[in-house]
Amino acid sequence: MGAVQIKEELYQFIEGADSRLLKVLYAVAKEYNQDDYIVSGEPMSKDMLKSRIKSAKSRIKARQFTTQELLEKEMNEW
Repeated sequence: MGAVQIKEELYQFIEGADSRLLKVLYAVAKEYNQDDYIVSGEPMSKDMLKSRIKSAKSRIKARQFTTQELLEKEMNEW
């Protein structure tokens, strides 16, 4: 499946998503968009990546994420 097809399918998922799925997708996207390199410019190690994933999952379980409503409010203030 190509990138265009994946984007189209993801768009369909998002359009039909409830708030729970939107929060999970947002958390994944937000974590993904953070720098994937350590200060020296080297790629992250497998252990460092696992640690970041564990941390992100913990934040999701603790409900430490931005809601759709707050995100929209923030976007309107840009």
